[in-house]
Amino acid sequence: MNARPFFSVSRLATGISRISIRRGHTKPPPPRRNKSKGDDKAAFDPGHGEQIWIFNHMQRNHVVYSHQPILSNNKAMRQIPFNGKKLKPVSLRKDYWRPMAMVQFPSGLGVVGRSVFQKLREFRKLHELAWDNDEYLKLSKHDRGVALNDQKANTVADMATVLGGAGKGNKIWEAEPTAGQGRREGEGEGEESKQAQGTQGKLHSATVFWANAQDQGYAASWPSNVTHQVGLPPQTRGSAAEAPQEDGVDEPVSQGTDAVVA
Repeated sequence: MNARPFFSVSRLATGISRISIRRGHTKPPPPRRNKSKGDDKAAFDPGHGEQIWIFNHMQRNHVVYSHQPILSNNKAMRQIPFNGKKLKPVSLRKDYWRPMAMVQFPSGLGVVGRSVFQKLREFRKLHELAWDNDEYLKLSKHDRGVALNDQKANTVADMATVLGGAGKGNKIWEAEPTAGQGRREGEGEGEESKQAQGTQGKLHSATVFWANAQDQGYAASWPSNVTHQVGLPPQTRGSAAEAPQEDGVDEPVSQGTDAVVA
């Protein structure tokens, strides 16, 4: 029969002393810096947001947005929804993804590009979750997931809509239209009538570079502040470089094959 273990007071005392020594030699954590309300919530690099790259999956027509010409695997995978089994890739394959277009904003307007980036992702989420096409109900679960993954046409239409000022809080507006805009002529008289009619808003300019010029035809119309150019500018990591303004950039589309980090 095993004897009952005897509680050693000396062992307890030794353990307490060691703990006290360990705590005594531990360096206290640095004091936390209290941020004021005026501090920036996020510090962006100069030029961040002046470019929006749109990447497209060659087979399934997935669409991923990025501020950098080098597609990040983790960030891109967060944008791809799960619409069914074997419909979402485990990781990115660089031979399946190509840059479809790039939106360039003037220098110093990164905040506008980040706002447009947010609206594009919000619109794309609506296409994935709030679709109202009754034809999808007649498809099988797998075929419906394939149809929901095909967002290429919706993406081009969203680009034209968002660059035209759609979306609450869209900072593409340089001067937003007043609430009275849209009233018919002849309502009211004198100065009161002019104030009621409101003023026209003004949009920031943007340039869209296309890998394929026919893709812009997915949108019914484009706003007047958007100009189009065929050919993608050179893909460089880091701050957004100024895109070339000459017509007919001769950059090959195949340049984007090695630009995806898997």
